Amino acid sequence: FSWWWEKQAEDMRQRALRLLENRQFEFVTGGWVMPDEANSHIYALEIQLQEGHTWIRENLGAQYVPKYGWSIDPIGYSATMPYVLHNFNFSAILIQRVHYAVKKELAKHKNLEFYWRQTWDEKGEYDMFTHLMPFYSYDVPHTCGPDPAVCCQFDYARYPFGKAGKCPWHKDPVEINENTVKDRALLLLDQYLRKAALYRGNAVMVQLGDDFRYQLPKEAEDQFVNYQKIMDYVNENIPGVTIRFATLR
Repeated sequence: FSWWWEKQAEDMRQRALRLLENRQFEFVTGGWVMPDEANSHIYALEIQLQEGHTWIRENLGAQYVPKYGWSIDPIGYSATMPYVLHNFNFSAILIQRVHYAVKKELAKHKNLEFYWRQTWDEKGEYDMFTHLMPFYSYDVPHTCGPDPAVCCQFDYARYPFGKAGKCPWHKDPVEINENTVKDRALLLLDQYLRKAALYRGNAVMVQLGDDFRYQLPKEAEDQFVNYQKIMDYVNENIPGVTIRFATLR
């Protein structure tokens, strides 16, 4: 982001700041890099995090320094990470790369959200609220619910909309219009409810992205327009359910 920021004219910088002010855009973790979290020395973890936060504070404002961690792709986590992030005033973190057997056991007891505690921290002084994503991956086919063949049909960066390729399950995304919205909305909602059943709270988070996504305006527009129609239908017709766009906060 620093690299991008340095190349922008003042008008574009102001547009980015407005998105931050409106909470439509949010920094998560905010380190200078995405470090190896399992084996790095604690000093290396702290210094790169401090560097990223200092850049945000000096260039954008202290109010945009992250309080929430987003850690979806390190292959393994050190139990020291909650301690490190607590010292940087984090409120909560999201993680993904945990052995599926562990995920299955936690899901069975609705413990996919938990307080992560250091083994030496008897009083829980450094507890960190943690959300664990329940399925195989963090891409669109594995985030809406337990059935990737359904979830992939709601990835509007794929054929025939975009260049992200066809769904491996041989069912393509369908444009949402007045003729398709009811059936498609109920199909997606069923996955959301199945995912929600794995957690104790009344809110479920569904990620909508992947590596190297949102590089073209058309992709962002296709995702937004189709999902907004689904959201509008559900919010108007399904009692007790509200769907909206949000950031991790």
